[in-house]
Amino acid sequence: MISEEDSWNLPRKFKIAFSHNDKDTAYTQATCLGFVAKIQNGQKGFEVYCAGGMGAKPMVGHQLFDFIPESRVYHVTRAMKTMFDKHGNRRNRYANRLKFLWKKIDRQEFENYFFEDYDKIKHDDSLNLELIPIDNSAKATSLPVQIASGPEFDLWKKRYVLPQKQPGLVSIKLPLILGDLLTDDAEQLCDFLENFSENTIRCERDQNMRLRNIPETYIGNAFHIIQNMRHSLAKQAPFIGNMINCTGASTCKLGICLPRGLSTAIRETLVQSSLDLDQVSDLKINMSGCPNTCGMHHIADIGFFGKVGRNNGDMYPAYNVLAGAQLGQAGQTQYAEKVSEIAAKHIPHFLKDFLGVYIPKKAQYKTFKDYLNTEGKALIQELCEKYKGVPDYQTDPTFYTDYGAKKRLSLDELGTAECSAGLFDMIEVDEKNIKSQRKALETLTTESDIEQAIYAILFSACRMLLVTRGLDAKEDAQVFTLFGKHFIEAELVSLDFNDVVVLGKLKILSELSKHKETVLKLAEAVIDLYKSMDDSLRFKVAPKLVSADEASTAVQKDYRGVACPMNFVKTKLVLETLQSGQKLEVLLDDGEPIQNVPNSVKLEGHKILEQKKVENHWVVLIEKK
Repeated sequence: MISEEDSWNLPRKFKIAFSHNDKDTAYTQATCLGFVAKIQNGQKGFEVYCAGGMGAKPMVGHQLFDFIPESRVYHVTRAMKTMFDKHGNRRNRYANRLKFLWKKIDRQEFENYFFEDYDKIKHDDSLNLELIPIDNSAKATSLPVQIASGPEFDLWKKRYVLPQKQPGLVSIKLPLILGDLLTDDAEQLCDFLENFSENTIRCERDQNMRLRNIPETYIGNAFHIIQNMRHSLAKQAPFIGNMINCTGASTCKLGICLPRGLSTAIRETLVQSSLDLDQVSDLKINMSGCPNTCGMHHIADIGFFGKVGRNNGDMYPAYNVLAGAQLGQAGQTQYAEKVSEIAAKHIPHFLKDFLGVYIPKKAQYKTFKDYLNTEGKALIQELCEKYKGVPDYQTDPTFYTDYGAKKRLSLDELGTAECSAGLFDMIEVDEKNIKSQRKALETLTTESDIEQAIYAILFSACRMLLVTRGLDAKEDAQVFTLFGKHFIEAELVSLDFNDVVVLGKLKILSELSKHKETVLKLAEAVIDLYKSMDDSLRFKVAPKLVSADEASTAVQKDYRGVACPMNFVKTKLVLETLQSGQKLEVLLDDGEPIQNVPNSVKLEGHKILEQKKVENHWVVLIEKK
């Protein structure tokens, strides 16, 4: 594929996975194209899955072939790549993976496209792969043997050393802190491994490493080296080293939270506990900084992905909690489902409490999923309710600063508009509050409580979608002012709601309570408007028409002093009002704004006609697609 010209201009990623048996250890149903090894009528081959993927919109892959001979692996791969090249979505970055093509055109048309290309080459034996056998052996060496013994060595060997098929050889798992291998540790490890062969090391899916083809005689040598490595977790139970996390917002422009910091906090909390973590060596705890699944939270027993929490208008790092992925059997993959949500600062103790209940009961259940379906999900919900409290910023500001962060979470820290996940999380905080307050109204009896609930519904309804217009209200009264201007006057919601919005701004609660039904209708209208919004923050409303004179003149906007991603949101909103071919000129600050906004605009399909620096700012001329 590397030598083929069309491999370098695909709509986006094209991922391929291979599993060596039907336990599906490579997650073939969670990727674009997956092969699961099987033997049918004595012939070696593969079961084939396609159009799967995780990310913000996960989809479990679909069976394409029950069986193909091993000689046809590349034929299938090439045909799928060719089909993706011809029919994949290049215009929309949010929908340009193979799974979106499947969703768009349905199974029958997808298969028609595939077999149109596959049938042309399926009998071409020149495409058969020539595989060079991998040598699993160890050469003779004069390396002195080091002896290791004692309880610590025995426990390590039980946890991390496995015999290979090849007599006298073993494989050794090397668990690493956050998946990091330090230079001096790597050099010492390589000095040891070069004594045996070139085929001695693998990187695993869980961010750890595995040493292979190690003579059993030298297990003691490996033990001493690994125990002295500064980033090794070999002294801990495998559960600790098996946790998976992405890099999060520390390096990723799309990140919301910092899973590496969270992973460290979890590790420190659990290591200090008295829990027998060797009982849960096969339990998968995966975490991602945003919905994009780089930490594979969808295939976790318990998964977390970052979101924005909000308390009295202040943002804090939080995570959605998922549970119940089913893997291990090709064709039966199920992704984890969202169960609840929790502030980042509570998660280490939440997990400690959960494991404290689960471990003593583990032997009663065949699988972790059985436990979840019986009582585990209820326990997760119960613990999230226990830990739902978030102190005010003035009481405990540490709750508003993520693990490993140097300053509190803010809009300015969210990534470029390439990913609007953080913005959607903020919206859903208000949507959830509307629903909970509306339910509370059914049982409230005192006039004061009813007035406060009605006001809370109105406030959340008015604030809920401000972020989609690039607006961030600093005071409560400003929420109502901005909503009136950008939603009522813009006729995104009915003018009939203007009076209650004014009452909310003046905070006349006694009068507002007389208009309870109108407030509830406004909340419903806002939620319906949200449901009509697409992944690019656009509402399904007719665009404003512009005259010929307007179409030939560039619209000018000054976004100097506006931080990312709000400058991009504002740019998008203006572009939505323009006709195709009309131009928009924006002024941007140097640094992140000029680095991020033009690229994000191009990803939306628009053209950057000119980009020039004037004194200490930039002028960018955009043509609407």
